[in-house]
Amino acid sequence: MTRQVIKLGSSSIASRDGIALDVIAGLVSQIATAQRAGHEIILVTSGAARLGRRLLAFEGPTAGAASALQSVVGSLRSAVTAGPGAGYEGLIGSLQDVLSRYGAAPAGPQADNTALPSSVGQPALMALYRQLAAAVGVEVCQILVSRSDLASARAMGDLGQLLRDAVSRGLLPIVTGNDATDPLAALDNDQVAVAIAVAAEASRLLFLTDVRAAYRDSDLSERIGRLTPAEARAVRVTAGGSGRGGMRSKLSAAARAACCGVECTIGSAREADVVGRSLNPRARMGTVVRPAGPQLEPSKRWIGGIAYSEGSVHVNREAEESLRTGSTLFLSGVKRVDGDFPAGSVVELLDVRHPERVLGRGSVALPSAILRLLRALSPQEVACVLSILLRLRYAGAATADDPDLLDPDVYKDCRELADGVSRASQEAYAQLSAFSPDRIAELADSLLLAQPQLCTTFLLSRGFLHGQVPTDPAARRVVRGIHAVHRESLVVFPG
Repeated sequence: MTRQVIKLGSSSIASRDGIALDVIAGLVSQIATAQRAGHEIILVTSGAARLGRRLLAFEGPTAGAASALQSVVGSLRSAVTAGPGAGYEGLIGSLQDVLSRYGAAPAGPQADNTALPSSVGQPALMALYRQLAAAVGVEVCQILVSRSDLASARAMGDLGQLLRDAVSRGLLPIVTGNDATDPLAALDNDQVAVAIAVAAEASRLLFLTDVRAAYRDSDLSERIGRLTPAEARAVRVTAGGSGRGGMRSKLSAAARAACCGVECTIGSAREADVVGRSLNPRARMGTVVRPAGPQLEPSKRWIGGIAYSEGSVHVNREAEESLRTGSTLFLSGVKRVDGDFPAGSVVELLDVRHPERVLGRGSVALPSAILRLLRALSPQEVACVLSILLRLRYAGAATADDPDLLDPDVYKDCRELADGVSRASQEAYAQLSAFSPDRIAELADSLLLAQPQLCTTFLLSRGFLHGQVPTDPAARRVVRGIHAVHRESLVVFPG
């Protein structure tokens, strides 16, 4: 028995009239066959917004009405020009009013997203699936997922249990991203499919799109067969699915799922018996991204495969080796930070020399701005930066007559940082020198919120006012204990 998640993209079910009923009906029939063979299937589907637009006449049969009306208006104007046009002026004015409604730019941000079409399309799409499934003896259940659901380990744990209960009773869960209430949250169903596969403990994930595989060329002749997760992230594709996420999104999502122990296949929704073939380990089809190792244990699933990544932290080889021996990530191993995120955000840990290699994931102990300031520094250099930052933030009221709070000739912490042998030390001093008072206040306050014990140690010693870094054992221990990522949150993927 195999538990498989199938992600059906909007490009797979697109048609001139909105939804390709033949594709959906064929897929539901194949799922019913797979279920009778003992397999458990979960379907993640796009298409609600497309169907909603069709029902709201945003596209479909009335899409050509504007051009047709314009032709009528042109004919009437010609008639008026050629001869008496009594009564035509009123009709032309009326038609012009209609045309202005077709051509008017939608008002407000709501028109730029999919909220309204999705709210109309979701119940209609679900009714369609229920009808088609009932015809082949399958009962369905609906689950809507928002980005806020992915931000909660408990919510996704409950969802995983619901999905396992549903498939164990022979139901077909149908899952979709809830664009009706979460239209601007950058949530795409490729990422939803990964979260569902990990939460439901599925062993396989099938991405169905409008092409038979990922290809390296625009002529669709050089098919990409099998990939590792790193290769899937690094591969360049010039042709692929035309849906919301595209092939790049699918390969990235497949790599993430494979790091969590889920085998992924990318194939065409119109390929004959695509579901049955995807369940056959010996079948050669599409593009397969092989799992990097076994499935994650329950305590690691949310961080490792479900939570949205807010950015990335690039580390050196020494830091990677340390992580693989069970240690945490110290600031000295952080070489680059991408993204803007607060403390507590989930980030990906990448190899700084080969960014396609995802080493793991974790929850950061510091906001991105502080991580950029402290990256690659030794504990003593970190202490100097903290001392300077706190002096710039708080010394104005205490020592208003200080000539220059960043003068290396006056303050030892500045001298140590500016004359440091490492490039990172000198860069940190240059950054502190360039920050505005508002930026200093923002950084210091965010550091105080993220590391209250550390900041309290420095503030109580008051040495920072005079450029003196605390040297007592307690202060040194606190500084050495600063982590880039919370130790308990680290998930390190197989190498």
